[in-house]
Amino acid sequence: MKKKIALVGRPNVGKSTLFNRLGVQKKAIVHDRPGVTRDRKYADAKIGPLEFIAIDTPGLEEAEEGQLEYRMMQQTMISIMEADLVCLVVDNRTGITPTDRFFAEMIRKNNKNYIVIANKSESKFDYDKEYHKLGFGTPVPISAEHGQGMADLYDAIVEKVDFTESEDSLDPIKSDSLQIVVAGRPNAGKSTFINAIVGNERLLTGPEAGITRESVEISWQYKDNQMKLIDTAGLRRRSNVTKSLERLSTGDCIESIKFANTVILMLDATIALEQQDLTIANYVIDQGRSLVIAVNKWDLVKDKADYKDEFEYKINKLLAQVKDVPVVYMSALNKENINLVLDECVNIYKLWNKKISTSKLNDWLSFALDNHPLPLHKKLGRRVRIKYITQTKTRPPTFKLFTNDPSSIPDSYKKYLINTLRADLGMPGVPIRFYFVKSDNPYAKKK
Repeated sequence: MKKKIALVGRPNVGKSTLFNRLGVQKKAIVHDRPGVTRDRKYADAKIGPLEFIAIDTPGLEEAEEGQLEYRMMQQTMISIMEADLVCLVVDNRTGITPTDRFFAEMIRKNNKNYIVIANKSESKFDYDKEYHKLGFGTPVPISAEHGQGMADLYDAIVEKVDFTESEDSLDPIKSDSLQIVVAGRPNAGKSTFINAIVGNERLLTGPEAGITRESVEISWQYKDNQMKLIDTAGLRRRSNVTKSLERLSTGDCIESIKFANTVILMLDATIALEQQDLTIANYVIDQGRSLVIAVNKWDLVKDKADYKDEFEYKINKLLAQVKDVPVVYMSALNKENINLVLDECVNIYKLWNKKISTSKLNDWLSFALDNHPLPLHKKLGRRVRIKYITQTKTRPPTFKLFTNDPSSIPDSYKKYLINTLRADLGMPGVPIRFYFVKSDNPYAKKK
């Protein structure tokens, strides 16, 4: 399995910048404000010919038990203990601080393999004796932002880590894995849900709203299904997203949705269905992703039967473009129905990939047209004909319909066809796309 290298240090020393520099793909938000990273993050990384798993960690800050900073430090402690190499990242511009020395001692107590990286060393680097007092050996001066010093970092890593036994990644992601994004407003319980699924405190949680600021990916195997669970920052109303950091988090979430297979929209059962929830749902549908709605904190609802009736009536009315979106009522805290959410994700993912034969489609089309014929064209005085249908792609299911006059087919009739296909061919809750194109006139070329 691949070796793990953890990047550790106090806030704003450039850990996430280095994480992105080493990573095969950019994974971390970078911002001038300290404390952006709050969960440990894993990514396939490479430096020269070496391939490994890089771990980005929250900035280390002394804090009392129970505080958010203390829980962040626990995330970092897990990374320190599991890593094959711990890189203490310090800021060369400010030099060694008491906080650096404190956490250097903590690293030494919990891991035997470590180096110190002096980041932000774009200008001349002075091998100050304070670096050597840390007991981490010769510091490695780099500039993560500009990519300077990577050859020296490579040499330092090779000296400390034996890569001859490194084989496959600890958490392999198959190309056909089901990518599930968990989205929703802040404090709906997204991270608590993922922690309940994986069975440990993998993600930082707490009563504070907006703890998660970056999309965090976790590999998971569920009933022979390879999954990638992606936790995202809570999406707020655009008018409320005023800080630059929140704009970055919002963009990170939106990008995750674009490349997802399925999106779990996590709602708080104690808060009424709001326009922001519908905005997220509509965005997921517009992007052609499959959608599962998870109503969290179900244990706090008293009149459950009335709640279900009202909620499902609203969803079917307000998300009319996709009928019968799966809805699961759950409690992440009590682990109630959490597996049912994943079952629905697997089911709708299969529907999202469903391929229907052309003969079956045209049998359905003939039945739909006979059951509810197109209205008469007001100007032509005759009905427009839809002659043929074929499925052009999946993910989402997309269909091309050939007609003699595409512009004359009313939107209401298009909705009728989509809803009828969804009901008759068993595709509830899946976005469906219809494209109407003008068919060739077989007599046009004849004299």
